[in-house]
Amino acid sequence: MAASKMIVQSESDLQRAWFLGGALLLATVVLLTTQSGIPVLLGGEALRSGLFAAALLIFAIGIRGSGSVTARRPLGTAALTLLAAWVLLGSTLSVVFSSFRIDSVPGVLLGFGYIDAFVQFALALIAVMQIGRLRVVPTPWNWVPAGALAAVSLSWLVIQLLGLVVGAQGNSLTTLVILNIDGLIRSTSVVTLGVLAIVLADRARRRQPEIVSALTPQ
Repeated sequence: MAASKMIVQSESDLQRAWFLGGALLLATVVLLTTQSGIPVLLGGEALRSGLFAAALLIFAIGIRGSGSVTARRPLGTAALTLLAAWVLLGSTLSVVFSSFRIDSVPGVLLGFGYIDAFVQFALALIAVMQIGRLRVVPTPWNWVPAGALAAVSLSWLVIQLLGLVVGAQGNSLTTLVILNIDGLIRSTSVVTLGVLAIVLADRARRRQPEIVSALTPQ
């Protein structure tokens, strides 16, 4: 009987972890698309980074040991945790960066700006591959994070390539359009992951009565 209660509790914690993680991801997009009011008052970028990092930690660790999308295996869990820390570090350094004039920015901040995207990609790649391989997230949804990373990475690469051409031509309108498209792809990817987490959490909630029935002696 004690074992059955532990299994049911584990399912409940998994459901809470995925629902909370998904809700946090959706909240980051809501704040991103809201250009006035609360995000401005609370520091939009810092708040979004904090919520996103919190979502990553929940997906990495879960609640009471349940709900980790990496099964708490060292490699994937460490990648998600480090990515959360790196996002928070980037948000902090961006505030520091804004306090300097463009011609007096310390070398360490410039160095961070150069490697930021590559470090995020490397950590995210390790994480999504572990999520797909470990199959804690039901198949085929376990590969959705990898698809989202691919979409965002391709968008970033196109932005860099087009930026060289557009920058040389000095077309500010084209630059704005490109950046808006990139932002849309990033937002859509986060929304997709957030909605998927909530849907899978609801599926886990619906599965609980079946588990209880199966574990209850007839």
